[in-house]
Amino acid sequence: MSSPIKTKPKSSMKIENAPTPHNTPASVLNSYLKNGNPVSKDKMPSTINEEDISKVLSSNQPLLLQSIQDKLGDLVGQDSGYLSNLPVEVKEKIFSLKHLQSELFKIEKEFQIEMFELENKYLNLYKPLFERRSGIVSGNVEPTEEEISKGREIDGEEEQEEGVREDSEEKIRGIPSFWLTALENVPIVNETITDRDAEVLDHLLDIKLEYLTEGKPGFKLTFIFDKENNGFFTNETLTKTYYYQSELGYSGDFIYDHAEGEEIDWKSNGSNVTVEVEMRKQRNKTTKQVRTIEKLTPIASFFNFFDPPKPNNEEEERDEDEEEEFDEDEEDLEARLALDYSLGEQIKDKLVPRAVDWFTGTALEFEYLNEEDEYDDDDDDDEDEDEYGDEAEDEDEQDDFAGRTEQAPECKQQ
Repeated sequence: MSSPIKTKPKSSMKIENAPTPHNTPASVLNSYLKNGNPVSKDKMPSTINEEDISKVLSSNQPLLLQSIQDKLGDLVGQDSGYLSNLPVEVKEKIFSLKHLQSELFKIEKEFQIEMFELENKYLNLYKPLFERRSGIVSGNVEPTEEEISKGREIDGEEEQEEGVREDSEEKIRGIPSFWLTALENVPIVNETITDRDAEVLDHLLDIKLEYLTEGKPGFKLTFIFDKENNGFFTNETLTKTYYYQSELGYSGDFIYDHAEGEEIDWKSNGSNVTVEVEMRKQRNKTTKQVRTIEKLTPIASFFNFFDPPKPNNEEEERDEDEEEEFDEDEEDLEARLALDYSLGEQIKDKLVPRAVDWFTGTALEFEYLNEEDEYDDDDDDDEDEDEYGDEAEDEDEQDDFAGRTEQAPECKQQ
């Protein structure tokens, strides 16, 4: 549906990974460069000699190498000269195709907007079922016999469940740790959950999804907590809102613009799972009195999700050292933005609609099946390599026995 912003500063371009300029034909077998182009070869733009580049790379000439890198960086996105040398009749046809493409983009935008509205329409149809699910999970309502019976049929279970039924007077309320377990089973999300986070998420009662239909398109996730038993913060709900850009991306999808979180009102520094508290003693130089202060150090936590990174839109002049440091910071920021966006999409598209499957782990089976399908060909290649590797090892063993020599074993092929 959408994809995160990806930006690459020119200074990050290196000679070894400089891309081929746009509009360069993959083959000249039927192109105007070989047949029918009235422009002579001496008018064609010159190219960089690969042998010269190899000599520069092998020599110790950093200034010359940097100069070539800068020139290649400036070439990225530039016209290769191929289009400018086409006949006028062909250029006019290309212009007409560009017009058709722009008309296609208009229709594609309407398609995406209608898809967004359709998703919102069906989300409203899902809401009664989500509310029913929330009630059962929290323990505010009990499932009906019909719901239990039909659920058994779907799961293929026998009428009598093998699980242990509690006979004590205290009845189990809802499904304990439902959302914590579901979150921990989502591959990308579970990497952000620490042991301390799990203690807080154990009080999570529900996650609600809402699409933004006014202003900028986007969606909002609302995390609802058990306020009475939550000893970590006072918020009953925590929200995270994702906004898309008004214009679609080149691929026709919505482009991630930014996200807004909500400040968490932690009951104390000790209950704040996003920081590490270190107690330090300070002595006053004049009075010699000693006082104890708390030093707070930010640490990794799932709850940083509600304090999303902010895209850097500032542009200012920098020297080379500052530019290099800025580029590293930009790469780190871009990675954090991509992770933040991915977390939101995973929760929206996978967790909320199929929470029970993530709780039971059923959804993981389908995740692994999809991964196996993606890497199926690679696995076959690995098997072939293993077969050849085994044969080679057998031959080596025979040679060793034949020569009756003792040698250190070689590393086996992975």
